[in-house]
Amino acid sequence: MKNSLLLISALLFFGCSSKEYYTPKESFSASALKNSDTISFFSRDGATLESGLVLIPKGRLNLNLKDGELFINNTPYGTIVATKSKRATIIRGRSRLDITLPKPLLAGTLIGDKLVYVLKDNSFGVYDLKSRSVLFNDISQVTYSIDTRVANPILVDNLVIIPLLNGKIVVFNMRANRVVKEILISVNGVLNNIIFLKRLKDTLVVATPHKIVTISSKGRREIEDEISEVALNGNEIFIFLKDGRVLRADKMLRVQDEKKFKFAHFVVGTLRNNRVYALEKQGYLIVTNRNFTSTKVYKFDDEVEGHSFVSDGKIYYDDNIINLDSI
Repeated sequence: MKNSLLLISALLFFGCSSKEYYTPKESFSASALKNSDTISFFSRDGATLESGLVLIPKGRLNLNLKDGELFINNTPYGTIVATKSKRATIIRGRSRLDITLPKPLLAGTLIGDKLVYVLKDNSFGVYDLKSRSVLFNDISQVTYSIDTRVANPILVDNLVIIPLLNGKIVVFNMRANRVVKEILISVNGVLNNIIFLKRLKDTLVVATPHKIVTISSKGRREIEDEISEVALNGNEIFIFLKDGRVLRADKMLRVQDEKKFKFAHFVVGTLRNNRVYALEKQGYLIVTNRNFTSTKVYKFDDEVEGHSFVSDGKIYYDDNIINLDSI
């Protein structure tokens, strides 16, 4: 019995000690601004702060959301706010329109007076704000675990691209009120929802946590790997991978440059002023040029424990704000 306990203790000890951490050869000490207003909820296009303020990539929205309200998307036709119940709210200026959907809202966009939505049960459809009615609703395969960076539907010419929670996108014709096509992006049983969906001129860029795909008139290209983050810069696609690599690729996903930061675990990646910024979980901020030929690493006091989001050149995480322009 004693020998068994010793063996178990040894296995546990060596199992824990075998974990590797990113350790740069050189790093510079840096300090973040302290922020008492932390992130309570976030998705691909925004983060809800505990105060009710909202962060979007371009800056802050003074929405003053009520307790339990969650920011989903900001569009030219209004702002979409969800709750954990079936109630959602459309904010247009000073007016608030409360609606009830079949299930809780996870993603959506407004096109005129139509809300194109994705719900918690992986159903998707169109809700008419004028008639207060569902014009179209369908359901895809139910999924039980998702990455919280849920992407919102986007408009591409006269079609809407709807990202689902099971690794698919739906091409939807608003005029005909019907599905034109379903496209499978990734097959994986766990955390397989669409986490990135953007248009890069004539190319659609789509990613799940397990694959990134580009679709254009030149065909479909893909890289199958574990994806931490995706960022666009002009005609370039920067891909942050879970093994510590950062790739710079063109629209055909041909890799132009690559850099590996051994054992780095990226929590957020972005570009600003022609530089690449990657925040690592231990509190290291990796700064490099777009060709990865010059790198500088900064060490902040706090590790990343919770959500992180980039807004107007600032990285928000836990109770910290890193101003990238001051680095």
